[in-house]
Amino acid sequence: MRGKDAHPVLFWIGTVLLLIVLLAVLAGGSVALRGESAPTPTPLPLPTVTAPATPAGPLLSDSRGFVALPGKAAAAELRRETDAAPISSLRGQGFVGAVSGTGRRVAYWVSRTADGAASELRVFDVTAPDQDTTLATVLDTERGAAAVWSSDRTGIVAVVESSGRAGTGEAPGPFSALRVVDTPTRSIHEISRLTDGSQYWPVGWDRVTRLVGACVYGGPDATGIAWVVVGEDALSSRVPMEAGIPAITIRASGNDVLGVLNGSVLRVWTLASYNDHREFGAPSGERIGFAHWKPGTDEIVVLVADRLEIWPKAGGARRVVARGLPTASDLLVSSDGALAFVAFDGGANAMAVDLATGRTAPLPMSGSLLAAPISFR
Repeated sequence: MRGKDAHPVLFWIGTVLLLIVLLAVLAGGSVALRGESAPTPTPLPLPTVTAPATPAGPLLSDSRGFVALPGKAAAAELRRETDAAPISSLRGQGFVGAVSGTGRRVAYWVSRTADGAASELRVFDVTAPDQDTTLATVLDTERGAAAVWSSDRTGIVAVVESSGRAGTGEAPGPFSALRVVDTPTRSIHEISRLTDGSQYWPVGWDRVTRLVGACVYGGPDATGIAWVVVGEDALSSRVPMEAGIPAITIRASGNDVLGVLNGSVLRVWTLASYNDHREFGAPSGERIGFAHWKPGTDEIVVLVADRLEIWPKAGGARRVVARGLPTASDLLVSSDGALAFVAFDGGANAMAVDLATGRTAPLPMSGSLLAAPISFR
């Protein structure tokens, strides 16, 4: 009887053990049924990684540069923004001339005599400065004193004055004349002359309307006396200017002209009409150091107190670009309107300012003064 009874007991014990194993499996995980896919395990969340911001590119570019002056008696040089070393030297001494609106073409007066009086107007492309050509020459009794490009870059307004040297005949008395040069044909003719001791500061030439705008200035502080509009046919009009606008502050952009009045007011007028104007004042107690047109826009880059600001030509809100700038000795704006250059320490040092973001960067300097911005593009 004991042998017969042992088989059922062993059977039930085995069944119980099998059930225990199955329950343990079911309790510890899921079982995939036939015909179903096994469940995909839920992935653990990954830590969020923020990609580092792409660093802003360098402000300075070797596609832009400057006409630089190593000294009054030395020849002017061409250099790039990124390197103070000269890449080319101009003829003559110093720099009396102008750069076109694109920054590519330079017209300047060259001296052919030992006394330094400029007598030859030359022009070149900054990408090939060794291929400069002569546009015009003046008499021994004359000297080139200034130049400015027309807005379409096809002509130059030049100022010619008496040199004080005796020529082959009787030397003329003191004079200051406006002469226009057509660069394609190299023709030159005089459109106006002053003989009262005052001088011309050329500002702009609109070849569509055939009008030249210039400031008549005089006195020890070289402030404006009158605004003169001269047609290419030599017919002109003359309007007295308010006292206190230094001729050197007067600049044109197309048909618009600006000048700084008494160091605290920015006056904007048109090439054809000095009386058609707007005036914008600096905050009380602050002075306007420099003002330049921002190329390709109706905005003005203004250095007021220790700030660089953008002022709309039509008025309205002004945008502060940078603060805490050193006391400036000069201000330049690149021909593409991207950067302003604030020179300080008498021009020995300079800082580039991004006009869009306000970022700054030191400009490599080697003792030469920055005379004008150029572009190699």
